[in-house]
Amino acid sequence: MADIPWSTRMQAGFDREWTAGDVLAAQQTSLFRVELLDGIPLMSPLPTLRHQHVSGVLADILRRAVDDSGVGAVPFKSVNVRRGHRDVLRPDIAVVTSTAAIGALESDAVAFAPEDVLLAAEILSPGHEGADRIDKPARYAEWNIPSYWIVDPKTLSIDTYTLDGDVYVASGSAAPGAVATLPALTPITLDPGTLLRLW
Repeated sequence: MADIPWSTRMQAGFDREWTAGDVLAAQQTSLFRVELLDGIPLMSPLPTLRHQHVSGVLADILRRAVDDSGVGAVPFKSVNVRRGHRDVLRPDIAVVTSTAAIGALESDAVAFAPEDVLLAAEILSPGHEGADRIDKPARYAEWNIPSYWIVDPKTLSIDTYTLDGDVYVASGSAAPGAVATLPALTPITLDPGTLLRLW
């Protein structure tokens, strides 16, 4: 079963293909995190407090890094990235171009297009690792999102991947207790141990 993509296993729980509209509507009331991959709804429990805290601290680190570098980009937490009617993914953090951010805020949009995204980061959740390690990065690579990060909130480790052609290749890693510089839209230096800091 571990070799079967997570999205394929989820298909058995639904009797029809969903659309992006179905998912966007479900997100308004669902007690679960709802995404869509190839018309198959992906549902996972809402994130734990630890997950949310790690996401918030990492988003702040990314915001400072892009601000200091002058890269025209803005991090968003848990935002929809949509392509067509059969795919709506929701990375824990998406760093998008400033132009896309301004346009989305002015129009009160509910999703970004994949071409707006410079970096997608997923924070692992129990029971959802197959999607975060296999299904979602495959789609992000297909969408030509340049950088992908996987963050383990239990070990506070970060693994980074950079697009090479149409696949991601490992480009860096960091563990708590050691300062590392990770490649992305701009080099980002951090100690993952700080992801649990309270101030």
